[in-house]
Amino acid sequence: MATRTTAIDSTFSHAFGVARTHKDDWFDPLLHTDTELFVDPFLMFQESEEPWVSVHDAIIDFFNTALEHVAEAAHDRTSVQWRRAAAMLSFPEPREFCLGYGNKTIFGSGSASGLGAAMLNAAEEAIALGINNITDFGEILLFGEHFGADRVGDMVCNIAKDAFMTYTNEVIERHAIATDRVTIEHQHFDFEHDRWVKGPIQLPINPCWQPRTGVLLVPQRFLSELPKMDDNAFWDWVYNNQNAQLREDLGYHISQKVKRNDIIARAKQSLVLRRKYGTQYAAANRESPPQPYDFERDPSFKVLPFALGETIADSSRLELPGDADQFCAFVKMLATEFKWAVEDRGLSRAFWDGDRPRAERDVQDVFHFAVLLICKMRDVDVSPESNAGRGAVDFKFSAGWRKRSVVELKFARSSSFWDNLEMQPPTYLKAEGIRCGYIVVIQHEDAHCADEFEERVADIVRRVANQTKRDYEAVFVDVRRRPSASKVKRPRKAQR
Repeated sequence: MATRTTAIDSTFSHAFGVARTHKDDWFDPLLHTDTELFVDPFLMFQESEEPWVSVHDAIIDFFNTALEHVAEAAHDRTSVQWRRAAAMLSFPEPREFCLGYGNKTIFGSGSASGLGAAMLNAAEEAIALGINNITDFGEILLFGEHFGADRVGDMVCNIAKDAFMTYTNEVIERHAIATDRVTIEHQHFDFEHDRWVKGPIQLPINPCWQPRTGVLLVPQRFLSELPKMDDNAFWDWVYNNQNAQLREDLGYHISQKVKRNDIIARAKQSLVLRRKYGTQYAAANRESPPQPYDFERDPSFKVLPFALGETIADSSRLELPGDADQFCAFVKMLATEFKWAVEDRGLSRAFWDGDRPRAERDVQDVFHFAVLLICKMRDVDVSPESNAGRGAVDFKFSAGWRKRSVVELKFARSSSFWDNLEMQPPTYLKAEGIRCGYIVVIQHEDAHCADEFEERVADIVRRVANQTKRDYEAVFVDVRRRPSASKVKRPRKAQR
């Protein structure tokens, strides 16, 4: 059973003190949990150099070997050959990569016994139809309809694991990264003896988990959110690009009114059609290759929030708060250091998706990650979305009952900004008996960075603080993409 060995979250580069260079094209994984990205085989198949150029043929050889075992088993599911095929088609989640759908963990179910059995049944049906081998990656759809995003990634990472080990060793040598001896399951497939091989290897050790787990790295250019072999994506492509031919293959007249889902459901039952369209689909993806995940833009917020958190944590000199007064000052400084990182370290890009501001919920995630590491290192609990009384605040900070504070993060551009400024945090402060709270004002536009706007906010905050007998302050965070010249030249006023 897997257990966390440390409460501190970390990326690989942070944990091992790696300063990346222009040669480092690897994805920097979170070590405490999976990142929802997947190795896309069609991105790998574009490579022309080792160790990647051989991956496609290795996958084809692997599945042809499995088909041979199923054929030799001749429907005898107790035979040695059937058991060999079953062992081959078991793809446990390769936890060394820290990729997939793991929820707060790097340990997943992989193909599991249910999927492995389904693949075996599909292989047996293919043999019965006279399909004894495949020549193209698209034809792995012969092995069933269960190739979801994570399953494709698990399969490729298992079969090509020796290539990823070679790549990781290059990074280890380049940066003199500390390693230790660790056993790797499914280290490679031994075609001579028809079995998966596990064995010891020197790898960096993931500090967040037991049992001991090595870390393997992946080039960023191989990663996408949904590999193109995802079953639903595949049949969407077939229907949208081969509609007329698909209807003809199924015996439907083009003018017949047949529901899309019914057509796809019937097509899925035919291994012959799976093979036909899988081959065409793979060819289309080679002709027009998919795009890897855009790490610079980070449209789905996979990496930016945590990068911001590590930047702030690395530079923070905050001391563990002693009494309640120091705790309030600690939380205010968290907000101030967040402001500094965004404005002075160029991290305002985390607030934009191209020319569009990101949603308020995304920005709350940025703030959460930004302060999370600092708080964990000092045994301070930070809880998002705490509810009490008539309202809710975005974050509650606590270190015991007496040391508590709240932070609300709001867009100045929001239509509800002024109402929230006066009502939401003060209501929660009174309901919970908390003595201090802060509102972090996110400024996207020039008008919201003007003196008049900030002074109006400060006046309201002071008035509410006097009325409630609570410490209540505003921290302004300028996230404009192109600050005006006047704003750059004008020094920021001290926080009120």
